[in-house]
Amino acid sequence: MILVAAFIILYTILIAALCVGFFRWKPFLPEQVSTENPTCFSVIIPFRNEAKHLQALLESLNKLTYNKEHFEVLLVNDASTDASLAVIEAFQNTSKLLIRVLDNERFSVSPKKDALTKGISQAKFEWIITTDADCTVAPGWLAVYNQAIIQNSVLQFIAGPVLFSNAKNSLLGSFQQLDFLSLQGATIGSFGLGQAFMCNGANLAFAKTQFQQLNGYQNTDHIASGDDVFLMQKFIKNDVKQVGYLKTSKALVITAPQPHLAALIAQRKRWAAKASAYTSAFAVLIAIVVFTGNLAVLLLPFYPSAGWLLLLKVGIDVILITQTAREFNQKKPLWHLIWVVFIHPIFTVFIALASQTGSFVWKGRTFKK
Repeated sequence: MILVAAFIILYTILIAALCVGFFRWKPFLPEQVSTENPTCFSVIIPFRNEAKHLQALLESLNKLTYNKEHFEVLLVNDASTDASLAVIEAFQNTSKLLIRVLDNERFSVSPKKDALTKGISQAKFEWIITTDADCTVAPGWLAVYNQAIIQNSVLQFIAGPVLFSNAKNSLLGSFQQLDFLSLQGATIGSFGLGQAFMCNGANLAFAKTQFQQLNGYQNTDHIASGDDVFLMQKFIKNDVKQVGYLKTSKALVITAPQPHLAALIAQRKRWAAKASAYTSAFAVLIAIVVFTGNLAVLLLPFYPSAGWLLLLKVGIDVILITQTAREFNQKKPLWHLIWVVFIHPIFTVFIALASQTGSFVWKGRTFKK
């Protein structure tokens, strides 16, 4: 009982600290910047069998308020077998977007890192910005990044917010929305504590020259995922002042939730599999405390008198998720917290264990841990 209580109390302290860090990291307030020398971006998007999502992504890029002469779109085809290329070609015939389609060149066990490396090698502009093929971007997406880069010339790596949509208003979609709000809240909180440990490749910008000087994804391309986190750790190790986060809904990227439970489990196993390769002590601490805290909750039924510990854990989770939802105007799914906070520990423990044993399937391919 003492150990269970200790794990939950440690978890509560950690999440409370992240809540404080969330408020310490101030929202990005754009200033009036010069339009004489705008930042030029190469937007790199790997894709594999994304025919059903590409149209929405390309339309959102076409609606960007940024001057189309100041960015290009590089779509890197990772051996798609569906109609993805046909969707892109049809869009190109009706749009003035500067779009180039490249074929991925495999040289590691990480198809996405290979695709990004290919895109970066062919990029015309100094600033690289990445997103995923199943996403849509806010109209002011590039304009906000431009303002951040001009306002703070030290920045070489900038992370932005990513949240799930739930167009079908399904229970599984609501679960994913709330789960991801907690991850986004923890991300911002870690930046506020000066211990950034997480970001999302669906919304990242970084300087190409610095990327090349740091040898890009080298030494981490033996891990299928982690193109975002491991790269950020390299930038932080080089100079923590070069790394920032855009806390503003104007830079928001929306991504599609997984359509069914099996796909969700495969996605989260892929994300969690990289945890054992973390080099950040804070990231390792969080992984351990989150796992043991949620495991301890599953043991509470054996201790009926310890109901207050459950309230402690649920309460701090609700605070983190709620403040993140308010920040990005995502309050609609909050009523689902009534049941999500009780299912989430089971899901978290299962994914943590499953990700560190065996393999996982992603985009029709099987990857070993």
